[in-house]
Amino acid sequence: MDLQIYQTVLYQAGGINLILAFVLLYNNYEYRNYEVYRRSRVFSALVYAAFAFGFLIHAHFEWRTICSEAATALSVSYFHIGAVLFGWSHTSLMKPDYMSRRIVLRDVAILFLGLTGYWLSVAWHSHFALQLSLIVFFLHATFITLIFYRTYYMVRRNIEDMPANEKAPRWWTLETKRRVLNRHHSFVLGCHLIVFFGLGSIVVTACFPTEIFPYTILSIAGMIVFCYIFYSLAEYGRVIEAGTCATEDALR
Repeated sequence: MDLQIYQTVLYQAGGINLILAFVLLYNNYEYRNYEVYRRSRVFSALVYAAFAFGFLIHAHFEWRTICSEAATALSVSYFHIGAVLFGWSHTSLMKPDYMSRRIVLRDVAILFLGLTGYWLSVAWHSHFALQLSLIVFFLHATFITLIFYRTYYMVRRNIEDMPANEKAPRWWTLETKRRVLNRHHSFVLGCHLIVFFGLGSIVVTACFPTEIFPYTILSIAGMIVFCYIFYSLAEYGRVIEAGTCATEDALR
């Protein structure tokens, strides 16, 4: 019974994530004039797709009950992919020039190293090697998270210091400033949730490699987290013009 509930929740989570990914991509034409936001939606859609396929694979193959190493490797794989794409997506919104060839090569190289380690550990049937390779994920995810937080608080502080008076640009009013800061706050709340959910899920995976019940709860929590992230990203679109201009001005 627990396994059936677990599979049902995974299928639902996979379906919801695929729908959210489709909506993000389908509505992208409305934001074609704002490259940084359009690109952010694409990266976020890829995050949803990665988790969706991960959930569906879990549900179909039932690795949690027959091969704990493969289940752990699969979980950490899509969480690692999601961490990289989340960093590219949301840090870029706070800092439009964040994405560079150096950043991309660095993250892709570390991601490749991690994925190789996870699945070689499965091929070698070495649970210890898999646990050891998780260090790559934790260090990289922590690094990406710290960059996001540093960027967020730097940009928020600078925007708060931007005057909204007669000397400011005509588009920058107190009401616009308030709306932009509120949307920025939703991003950091989403980051809190994804960090807690992501790192917490991997810890649970490492501590309970074959238990079913914890993952049912995590999958339900994941649906809530991803829906909120979708909401915060969609809400930012309402102030994308002012938000992009303000961020660029604040970073000059």
